Amino acid sequence: MKKYCLAVLFFALGGAAAQAQTTVANFDNPACSGNGVATYQGINFSLSPWDCENPRLTGQTGTSISWYQNITRGQFSFNSPEILISLSAATSSGSGTLTISTDAGESFSHSINTTFQSIVTGFSKPASVVTVAFPGGWTIQLDNITYQPGTIALVPGTLNASASLTWDDGSPVTGNLVLTQLKGSSSPSALGTFPISSLGTAGGTIKIDVTQPDPLTFQVTLAAPTQTTVNPQAVFQVIKAMFPSPATGITAKIVLSKSTTTIKSFEIGLTP
Repeated sequence: MKKYCLAVLFFALGGAAAQAQTTVANFDNPACSGNGVATYQGINFSLSPWDCENPRLTGQTGTSISWYQNITRGQFSFNSPEILISLSAATSSGSGTLTISTDAGESFSHSINTTFQSIVTGFSKPASVVTVAFPGGWTIQLDNITYQPGTIALVPGTLNASASLTWDDGSPVTGNLVLTQLKGSSSPSALGTFPISSLGTAGGTIKIDVTQPDPLTFQVTLAAPTQTTVNPQAVFQVIKAMFPSPATGITAKIVLSKSTTTIKSFEIGLTP
């Protein structure tokens, strides 16, 4: 992989303790079977060709859903606006990056494999339509879709990072973003490693230490898919005022120069 540094990463205030009753669509009670799932436990799956899958992957405790046509993007909708809290996901094709987005402007990506894992979205805004993207097509399987109405109170320091990264020729950047918070003379705090999807998007919920002096200091490293670190590392600072309590999200569109491996341009979007 070509060496390059990433100088800027933007975060979104994201979410935490749920205040309302949650609903879990587990596709077991009532039993789900066959192709063409319609409305199930408050979710309308008729927007895309969803079907019911019998247990056969590691960690699967019951029926899940998948696509019965070989598409790479599908949708479902809530009967009324809801916040997508979490879901379980796996793939029968080996591995891949799952991307979930909503019409409320929130999105996250997560690497999945043949073992079912529970994934927390970090979403905080009620949405009507949820879009599921997976490059492996109909090998995607979802279960235990958990949602709730209303809003989620923001918790200081709980952040939802969201960014798209492309080269200046239009091709997506690949690899993993590794984020660390620097704390003066104390030990750095590892905040997480976030896979960059095949579409060049990355995101995930992290917890920063907001008790540190203003501005907060972070270090970003781009790592290869094998987790081999690609140097150099980039250090940047963010003032605490970048995270006002009314804001629910900050997204970034970053373009890197392929010849110089430096940032060529970036755009910031704030979600109110």
